[in-house]
Amino acid sequence: MFTATPIWRDKPRNTLSYEDISVSQAHTYSPVQLYNLIKSCAIVFVVQVVIVLLSPIPLVDLWRFLVPTLNLAIAVILGWRLYKYRYHMVFTYDDEGFTLKKGQGEEVKCNWNDFSQVSLFRTEYGELAIRLYANEEFFDLPASKLKLNPFDFRLEVMRLVSAGQGKK
Repeated sequence: MFTATPIWRDKPRNTLSYEDISVSQAHTYSPVQLYNLIKSCAIVFVVQVVIVLLSPIPLVDLWRFLVPTLNLAIAVILGWRLYKYRYHMVFTYDDEGFTLKKGQGEEVKCNWNDFSQVSLFRTEYGELAIRLYANEEFFDLPASKLKLNPFDFRLEVMRLVSAGQGKK
């Protein structure tokens, strides 16, 4: 019977192994923001209800129960599409920099060495965010919306920014 021997067992011990190689992995966060999802579904549902109420078609007893059910199903499907198109956030970062994209909007890419200071602050809506300072300008990373622990993530960003400053 054939037995497979790993290739790295045949090599001398002074060569690099898989454990010795450190690769910086990208971390991606893309949680569903329940508030924005419900808001999207409600927008679609209200638009449908207005259309049904303004339509001149008389509703018989069967349609009175079927139309709201159908409207709710369509509102969930189209609300999900609206949420993904307009509100859904995708955040990716690694040792070099980060990328933040909201819906189908423009993707923001920055390097950690572009920033000099990091702070944690509360927005006007009560959410916590990480503020990155570059000279007199700043950029906010919405930690609460991305379902990240803001306190731990601030420490991680501080480490990344200071490591990026060392590369300048």
